[in-house]
Amino acid sequence: MTSRTDRADRVARARSGRMRRFMAVPVLTAVVAAVVGAAPAVSAAPVMRPPVAAEPRPGLPPLDPAALQRAVSSAPDRTTAVLARVAGREGSWTGVSGVADTATGEPVPADGRFRLGSVTKTFIATVVLQLAAEHRLDLDRPVQGYLPGVLPDDYPPMSVRQLLDFTAGLPELTGDDLPMDPQGIVDHRFDDHSQAELVAMAVRHPRPFDRPGSAQVYGATGYYVAGMLVEKLTGHSYQRAITERILLPLGLKDTTAPETDTTIPGPHAHGYIAVPQPDGSHRLVDITEQNPGAGGMISTTADLDRFMTALFRGRLLPPEQLAALFAVPDVPYLGGGAEDPGKGRAYYGASLMRVALPGGVTVWGRTGSTFGYTSGMFTTRDLRRRLVYSFNPVTGGGNDLALVNRMVSAAFGA
Repeated sequence: MTSRTDRADRVARARSGRMRRFMAVPVLTAVVAAVVGAAPAVSAAPVMRPPVAAEPRPGLPPLDPAALQRAVSSAPDRTTAVLARVAGREGSWTGVSGVADTATGEPVPADGRFRLGSVTKTFIATVVLQLAAEHRLDLDRPVQGYLPGVLPDDYPPMSVRQLLDFTAGLPELTGDDLPMDPQGIVDHRFDDHSQAELVAMAVRHPRPFDRPGSAQVYGATGYYVAGMLVEKLTGHSYQRAITERILLPLGLKDTTAPETDTTIPGPHAHGYIAVPQPDGSHRLVDITEQNPGAGGMISTTADLDRFMTALFRGRLLPPEQLAALFAVPDVPYLGGGAEDPGKGRAYYGASLMRVALPGGVTVWGRTGSTFGYTSGMFTTRDLRRRLVYSFNPVTGGGNDLALVNRMVSAAFGA
């Protein structure tokens, strides 16, 4: 895995941490503001919350194309392109804003491809859960038993399940490990670091909490390890595992999991970053081509919608493993507060976040960022309404809360 996605989110969130095989720090709606803080110790084997099937089903407003178009067009000063798709029982809607290429003024293709960033985590989690269904791994067995020597010897046992739901307590890469400033991003966008390298750099830092399973905090290191686990058990790259186990069976012809290809095939909007100049101005640099990394999967809104639909309907996972995907640990969220989705408690299952919107609707999904690209996918648990979006920020990556808020509100009536 190379270090690209969490790196981009950290530019926007804390100006720290650059990697090629990174997976992006998630931010959804006005609800996410997770930062570091103390977490009380809770049982190392957390009690899981009730199955999501018991969620209430409040009504959704009718699709409002005008409101959706206003939402995707609401950030022309911070993005060069936006595209979104809403689908469900009432039909579908697609909309675009901005330009695909600032030099030519080419319009944004509604079927354009984009880099997924940390949305890739959901694909990796799905493969790990498939391996569990095949009895090739035990979710509650320490990962150290599968990957001896990857984590320091003085680390306590950390289960595979804890890697997937962000309760392992692994440290993260920081700005001291890899370049982070805009010019550094431009200069190093083709750098490549193996998953093992990234884990080795990350574990030099203090762990966020001592007891695995006692708290939840979002991070990328656990998914580097999960990717290594997939490769150990399958005998080939995690990208190949995703392709053979998910992309080909679902016919996701516009989705790819490149290992080294720096380009985006097919129609797409360009990604940019604003680089400060000595005179105080900014120069917009095209960074569309970059080392793909862990968040280097490429897809379209239609393909991601198909993936979400198949995943939630159980086409990719049997019931036990599908339940694990949505199992949110009943533990504190490290540094969480009233503003975040869990209001101080955990809100992630195995890569997916659960968010109760102000109108009473609960959505599940995932966000991701890499330099020049930010994406997200959200749906009600019963798939009656689904949102997939991508936009091209010029700030180096990360989620634009105001823009995401507007799109989510327009789609789900939040």
